[in-house]
Amino acid sequence: MRSRTAHRPARKAPPTIDRTATLALADRARARGRRRKAVALYQRVLAQHPDDLAVHGKVAPLLAARGDRDGALRSFRAAIDGHRRAGFVDRALAVLAQATEAFPRDDALWDEMANLELSRGRRADAVAALVRGGRTLLAARALGPAERLLHTAGRLEPWHGEATLLLARAWARSGRRRDAVRLLEGLAERTGGRTRAAARALALRLSPTPSRLWRWLRRGAAA
Repeated sequence: MRSRTAHRPARKAPPTIDRTATLALADRARARGRRRKAVALYQRVLAQHPDDLAVHGKVAPLLAARGDRDGALRSFRAAIDGHRRAGFVDRALAVLAQATEAFPRDDALWDEMANLELSRGRRADAVAALVRGGRTLLAARALGPAERLLHTAGRLEPWHGEATLLLARAWARSGRRRDAVRLLEGLAERTGGRTRAAARALALRLSPTPSRLWRWLRRGAAA
C-alpha cells in the first residue's frame, strides 16, 4: 500500500499593514489614555518593522506602565542601541531618560547615561546624571548602588557639593558615621556658602559633640 502523506496548507503571512495609518491610530489611543489599544497597535507595527526605533521608544514606557518590565526594557534597549549605532547619541540619551523614569532603581541605566554623556565630552552632565541616580537610590534605601554612583560622581568632580552630601548620608545610613563626618569636614573646608553650612549642619547632626558644636560656631562666626 502506498503511504499517504498529509499535506498541510502553507501558513499564510500576516497581511501587510498600513504603517502610517496604524501609527496614527496608536498615537491617538495613547493620547486618550487607552494604553492597551496603543500597545497592541504599536506591537502590530513592530511585528513587520522590528527595527523601528521610534515605535520602540513609544511602546517602551507604555509597557513599563502596565508592569511588563522585560518587554519595556527590550524596547528601551532596542531604541537606545539603535540610535547609538546610528550616531544619534542625543536621541539615545532621550530614550535613556525615559528608561530611568520608568525604572529609577536600575543603577545600570544611570551608569549608561553618564557614560554616554562622557562620550560627548559633557562631564558636568555625566555628574548630574550620577547625582540624580544616587539621590533616587538613596531615597529608595538602595545604599550600595547609591554609594557607587555617588562615588563615581566624586571621582569625576572631586568635592562636588551635592554628591558629597548625599554620599555622606549614604555612609551614615550604612553604619559609616565616622567616615561620613570626616567627609563632611573635608567638604566644609573646601567650599563656602550654603554647601558649607549644609555640611556643617549634617556633621553636627551625625556627631553632636560639644566640641564639634563649638568648632562650627567659631568657624561660622569667622566665615
